[in-house]
Amino acid sequence: MRLSEHELLSPIDLLNAVDNDPFLVDIGGTNGETGWEDTKNYSRARAYLEIGTWNATDDVDESKIQSGTTSSGGTTAEVTTDASGGDYDTDNPIDADGDFIVTEIRMEDMAVDSSARWIRYYIAEGGNTGVDNAGGLLSLYGYAYPQKELQGAATTGSKVYVQP
Repeated sequence: MRLSEHELLSPIDLLNAVDNDPFLVDIGGTNGETGWEDTKNYSRARAYLEIGTWNATDDVDESKIQSGTTSSGGTTAEVTTDASGGDYDTDNPIDADGDFIVTEIRMEDMAVDSSARWIRYYIAEGGNTGVDNAGGLLSLYGYAYPQKELQGAATTGSKVYVQP
């Protein structure tokens, strides 16, 4: 979903979608990820994850931004890590309703290999002792070449752009 010429949002996939809540997935014993997004012309990315109904004996085991060389991933590498003492420290994981993770990167944080310009947000919960609902998204922002009325020419009462 493109909010404007300046930001692109990609929600976590709806593979295990929770009924009546399209932005919530049950990651108990499995994973979730956003689609692969092209970072060309964007300077930053932010991933956000918040957990909802959550089994107290489980926790978020993995939370990372990955880079890839193609729109389907290609050669995948970690931009941020999830490990003991990593960017997302798995020794101190989130594990309760309302807990959240915000991960922010600059595109220069990515690998030197300029062909790895695709990114996605990946989360996982390895155990499964109950319901583990999480919602999140990946946001690309800081677009270098904004365009006026990117989503279509303004039309009174139909396509409206609001700015102060």
